[in-house]
Amino acid sequence: MRSARLILLAAATVFSLAIAAAASGQRPGPVEDGTLSVRDGRASLQLRLKGGVIGRLGRGKLTVVDALGDTSTVVVRGAEKVSSPNDRTTVYTGRNIRFRIADERTFVVRMNASKINLSAVGRGQGWLDGWGNRAAGVYFDGSFSLNGSPYKSIPDERDPIQLSALPSGG
Repeated sequence: MRSARLILLAAATVFSLAIAAAASGQRPGPVEDGTLSVRDGRASLQLRLKGGVIGRLGRGKLTVVDALGDTSTVVVRGAEKVSSPNDRTTVYTGRNIRFRIADERTFVVRMNASKINLSAVGRGQGWLDGWGNRAAGVYFDGSFSLNGSPYKSIPDERDPIQLSALPSGG
């Protein structure tokens, strides 16, 4: 009987130490959602993420690829032309396109547009490629903030991005 009590006491001690270590932040937890914000962008961009994107573009093309077919919530307003090259891909073109896209599964959003204003929240990766060209006199191609960092100019060459944030802890 006494040995059973000692085993229970030892198990309780190990369990409480494991909880204390987890609470103290010694081990990092799971990756949390990251964010991307683009203001007045003149760029090409792609995002492959689980999460949501909301925004508008002044003129250009928006492509949405649902990797598993018809599981995304996609709301697009203002497109002048809509085409579907295959069952999972829809392409919207025109002026003053507004959009909202969300899914618990991975989806892909591509844009080739001017006057891009968007906010994305989720986990994933992609790239930004601004249309700035010093030789042509185009210096400003918009600004972006990634995972809460300060806004900076969209890069003039394709630059990879990662939407994710370390756990805040606490």
